[in-house]
Amino acid sequence: MTSSNTIKSDGTGGNARNEGGQSRAAKKNAASIKHLLEFLLYRDLPEYRQQLDHSFDNYSGPQNSGRLRMPQKRTKHHLHGMRFINVNYKFVVDCRKPYLAQQLDPNVPVDQEDILCIVTPQGTACPICLSEELMAPRMITSCGHVLCLPCLLALLDSKLPASMKRESKAVVEKYTDCPLCASVIRRGEIKPVVVDTTDVRFDMPKVNDEVVLTLMARQSSQIVPVPSAAFSETGDAGCGQFPWADQLQTAPFLRIYRGSLDYVIAMYDQEKAALKDAYENDRDTFFVSGKLLALAYQSIDEDLKSWTEKFLSEYQPEHVTGNPAAADAWKTAFYYYQTGFKCATTFILSALDMKVLKASYGSDYLQLPPSVVAKVENICYDEMDEELATSRYKYILHLPLGTQLGFLECCWQNNEYILPDAWATYKSELLKRSKKSARKLHQEEKSQQRAFHEEERRAREYIEEVNHGAISVPHDPVQWANSGGIGPLSITYHRELPALLRDSPTRSRSLSADASESTQRSVWGTKIPKTEAEEQDDGWDADEMIRKAREEIEKQEGKKQKKKYILILTNGWP
Repeated sequence: MTSSNTIKSDGTGGNARNEGGQSRAAKKNAASIKHLLEFLLYRDLPEYRQQLDHSFDNYSGPQNSGRLRMPQKRTKHHLHGMRFINVNYKFVVDCRKPYLAQQLDPNVPVDQEDILCIVTPQGTACPICLSEELMAPRMITSCGHVLCLPCLLALLDSKLPASMKRESKAVVEKYTDCPLCASVIRRGEIKPVVVDTTDVRFDMPKVNDEVVLTLMARQSSQIVPVPSAAFSETGDAGCGQFPWADQLQTAPFLRIYRGSLDYVIAMYDQEKAALKDAYENDRDTFFVSGKLLALAYQSIDEDLKSWTEKFLSEYQPEHVTGNPAAADAWKTAFYYYQTGFKCATTFILSALDMKVLKASYGSDYLQLPPSVVAKVENICYDEMDEELATSRYKYILHLPLGTQLGFLECCWQNNEYILPDAWATYKSELLKRSKKSARKLHQEEKSQQRAFHEEERRAREYIEEVNHGAISVPHDPVQWANSGGIGPLSITYHRELPALLRDSPTRSRSLSADASESTQRSVWGTKIPKTEAEEQDDGWDADEMIRKAREEIEKQEGKKQKKKYILILTNGWP
């Protein structure tokens, strides 16, 4: 027993002793790995944890310095796959199911079998054809990347070359990896995509611009918020179900919508028409074959047939209306103002601004206007996590963890929606916040200018170094900052030229005289600096050599003239 335990602790394995002479050799040459079991990271050491906790508990910052306490480390949510898609995109789902799990917890993704399509913003390019005009786009739910349907089918249909099949690394017979992240592509994890044509760059709130805010209401037992004007006009208190995809009034505020068989048929018909138009345009220009078009049509027909069988074989419940008796539940609901922008970030009115509006309407949420217009003063960005959801902002519990939030701080001075009494009550807090926002904006602008000037200085030093000091002009930081680091947009502008002194013409003449003495004209007419080295007599006199060469030529010509030529004529013929 002792030898067996010794062999196992030495890392040679319990069955090594049964192999005769090999066990002795293995035991003799083995190295113990027992010390690896005692390995600990420095963060796992009790001394480190005790010191870290002690530093957090005793740190309070300098007294009367205006600094905040050291904040605790917040948990970052690393989203992947369907959890990432659940946070950043919208869904159109099967209208027949109630989706109780999603109504109780927004972090639970919808089952992929119930997703009709995924709504994404524009600007995504296909990684294969590099086109932003996606043809019948499809999303890989394992990673969230979007590809054109013909490109995806060509990727799945392509086979490995014969040379790669002989290699040991060729495990599969087809390419099944995402071209961007190498995630495995499964045919059951591919969903249609509907691209929202709204330009996100122009559909976001900006500082010092006015924005329209819509009053939203959500019952405490539900995660489906609705605009207050929706249930005030119809008298429907809501039943907690997700709205239909064709309801434009609630489209900018929710993530999940319901769709019917008609919605699916219209979506696939539109994809077929787009594929046909693209094929006709590229057929004569790029000589595109119709193989991929046939594969795309076949894939769309299979999906359409599958959805048709699902909708016709199962029972379709009728549209459930709200219970009129539940209208009193809206008195205890959560109310907040939200923008109607179709972007990934959810913009909500801050808590202080909500207090000002509530004070102007008798502290009654039901009396608040359905929409308000205000000037944005500042935007504070944050990310949805457990701390914000449970302690500070319970009215946005319907948003999944990891959602990007933007809290709008507005200017309510002389605003038509704010009463003078409410403004007087919160005037000091609002003005203090305005000064803080202005100070923050000013600091950001200064930091941006400082970074820009630093980049300009580095570029200037690099150019001087490349030119071997040809442009050696002392750099004045004050003058550089005042000029903004940018010269006039002129070809004849040179930073190395000295400044002209208008009030001293004599000095300018002396400067020009000194410059003319220190420079000379080249053969091309440009000014170049004079060399300091004096000319030395090395015995090379070009004029003397030219004179001697001419004399030699003249002597040779004279000798040629003195020569006589004799011509002998005879009358005999050979």
